[in-house]
Amino acid sequence: MRKSRLLDWRWWFGLKPKFALQPLPKKYSITIVVPAYNEEDSIGATIDNLKQQTVNIEEIIVVDDCSSDRTGEISREKGVTVVRTHQNQGTKAMAQNYVIPRIDSDLIVTIDADTILAPDAIEKTLPWFNNPKTASVCGFVIPQKIETLWERGRFIEYVFGISIHKRAQNNIGLVMVSSGCFSVFRTTLLKKMGGFDARTMAEDMDLTWNFLLEGYDIFCEQSAYCYPFDPPTLKIFVNQIDRWYRSFFQNVAIHNFRKNKWLGALIYGYLLEAILSPFVAIAVLTFFTGRIWMAILLGSVVDVVIVAIPCILKGVATGTVGKVLTSVPAYMVIRFVNIYVFWRSLWKEWIIGDKLTDWKKGH
Repeated sequence: MRKSRLLDWRWWFGLKPKFALQPLPKKYSITIVVPAYNEEDSIGATIDNLKQQTVNIEEIIVVDDCSSDRTGEISREKGVTVVRTHQNQGTKAMAQNYVIPRIDSDLIVTIDADTILAPDAIEKTLPWFNNPKTASVCGFVIPQKIETLWERGRFIEYVFGISIHKRAQNNIGLVMVSSGCFSVFRTTLLKKMGGFDARTMAEDMDLTWNFLLEGYDIFCEQSAYCYPFDPPTLKIFVNQIDRWYRSFFQNVAIHNFRKNKWLGALIYGYLLEAILSPFVAIAVLTFFTGRIWMAILLGSVVDVVIVAIPCILKGVATGTVGKVLTSVPAYMVIRFVNIYVFWRSLWKEWIIGDKLTDWKKGH
């Protein structure tokens, strides 16, 4: 299937494949699963938002993972199904698995308890399921709040990463992560894979790679917007990206890419780029400038320009140009934080074997 896409002219222009432009073959039944632990501050708004979707939702299930606050009570007041676990499941993956066996709808939507969706977000993902090999479709992530330096930096990371990297991955059905904050799954395939697995700290990445290794496709719908809360402070930001990086290293260590060499090439390519690019860029720029400090400064400026251009274009399309322009400087700060945490995470996971086993929320 990858080779056939390479021969399709649409692939080279980043356009949607023909199957994603055709009418839906059927009306899909849809169930939404919201894992929640002590989410009384956000669960009500999330449920209200989900009820406003432009497609019919068969059932909204809130998995109350033994919350000690009013999460379950608020959810019941909102008129949705509440399933309380018999004991805390420890991870979001296990909380979601708690209800998956009971669901018979065509599609399952998983969404974080602090995330809201654009009214047509779920509807926009449906055409991708015209392809019988589509296992999951995720959306475009934009922080709900873009105020602090860390939220602004994350905003730019999302806009650039999803507009460029995920769009490129989309062309060959190799989206590396069907995001945990909002994804739509084909129920039969999700059950076939045994649901989510808690063996790493990133159940969404683990499941995505399992799908891809079994020959299924993962896509990202660029116009299906979701809005989670992102880290507002340095401490929470570092905790989150530490979990993301270390989860990536955990997943690389446990997966065998012989069944999908395209996926392996993509993942190891990103890994090598992350490891080598700062050193290569500084070495090359130092050679031309003669001063390492000037090389770092020039490299940072070039990096920001490369990131800013596609972000501004996306800002025009989404009406967030002002947010983009005022947030680009924050990206320069978190870029260095990301590099530091990447190397610290690599050292802990792969060098000294200090595995991350504790889930820390991103806000």
